[in-house]
Formats: sequence, C-alpha cells, structure tokens
Amino acid sequence: MPRQKSAAEIVAIESAQRATETAMADVIEYLRTSVAPTSEEAHAIIDRVLLEHDCDSPEGHIVAGGAQAVEPHERGHGRINHGEAIVIDIFPRSKTSGYFADMTRTVCIGEPSEELQKMYDTVLGAQELAISMLAPSVACKSVQVAVEKYFVEKGYETSGKGKEFSFAEGFVHSIGHGVGREVHEPPYFSKKRDDVLMVGDVVTVEPGLYYKNIGGVRIEDLLVITEDGHRNLTNFSKNLSVRR
Repeated sequence: MPRQKSAAEIVAIESAQRATETAMADVIEYLRTSVAPTSEEAHAIIDRVLLEHDCDSPEGHIVAGGAQAVEPHERGHGRINHGEAIVIDIFPRSKTSGYFADMTRTVCIGEPSEELQKMYDTVLGAQELAISMLAPSVACKSVQVAVEKYFVEKGYETSGKGKEFSFAEGFVHSIGHGVGREVHEPPYFSKKRDDVLMVGDVVTVEPGLYYKNIGGVRIEDLLVITEDGHRNLTNFSKNLSVRR
C-alpha cells in the first residue's frame, strides 16, 4: 500500500484531528477549572469526547503530570498538581475511516517555574525548526540531526540509558513519524533509516525534553507534505500556562 495519502485520505485524517482538538480543549478546560484534577478523570473526558465524534483510542492516550511525564509513554495516574508540566497526548482513530490523528500539548496549571518555561520555549523552538525543514525530497534523518544539534546548542544535553528509549534524560526519542491507518508508520525520522519525505506523507513533528528534576515537555503537530513544502493539519494553541 502506498504510504502517500490521497486527498480523500487527508480529509479523513483532518476529520479525526478535529476530534482530537475538541478532546484536547475539553480536558485542558477540566484541568483549568477542577479543584483537584486527576489523570483518571481527564482520560474519561477524552474517551467521552472522542466517542461523541465517532472515534476511539485503541492505543490509549496520555495525561501525565510531574515526574510521571519524564517517561514519554507513561499513561498518567492520580492527582495532577499545580505548577508542574502536564503532557497530554491524544491519538485517536476514526471508526468510520479507520485513519488515525495525533497531537500533544504540554500545559501547567498556574504559573510555571522559570526553569520549566525555558524548557518549554526551547521545545517550541525545536518544533518550529523541524517544521521549517519539511518539504519533498528532504531526508528524515537530517531533521532529526538538526533538532538534536539545536537542543545541545541551547544547553539541553541527552544522557543516560533508558529502559524503553535510547536515553534516560534529554531528547530521548525521534522528532516524528508517519500517521495513517497506523498511528506509527513510515516515514520515520530516524538516524538509522534512509526515509525521504514525499508529497502526500502525513507526519508528526513532536520534539520533547525530559528531565527528572523538571518533568517532561512535548509539543506535537500533524502535517502533510505538499508540492511546495507542507501544510499543518493542526489548529490548536501552544500555551504552557493554564490560569484559572
């Protein structure tokens, strides 16, 4: 099956992405207004909204705060506290079309620390750099290398050995992957592969930083590669602080 998506397939993915954004908005509003928010209630809200939009989450979703968010695939559980980074990653599948969408935002209830705000701004800068590179014929590994270099230049080293990921702290995963009938599919942004972007590819761009003494930050958009570069399929704000 060709990995490049047709116009109809891109419309199907965009539809799932709109459902993702609605769920994201509702869960952030819950975090903003709840006296004692929990990951469990946030997950329940996401499932309810996705079901209302004819989507499901066969691979789950993530609402992880504080130290939990240092593990990029941690689902999240228990009380969510003010002043800590909360990673919200929603990747549903349309029950009608069978296509996935994918988006991550990181928020903080109240005022973030200066250290957390700096890390967030750095991740956002890395995403802007990676997105600016997306175009047909671009080698995926070149985007990965550029982001790794960017983080080092900004003072964020990657070190240690993780259990699931290559490293324990820092930029521990790839910058992105393809999305379609699977939530992870080619092309992959990996230094170990020779994937090249093509018109019709739908990909994520999701840089992140993870440090045990700060927490985790990840920001993810979904984009399609076009003849003249790319188009962002995501339409959602990128604000760290969620104030009451």
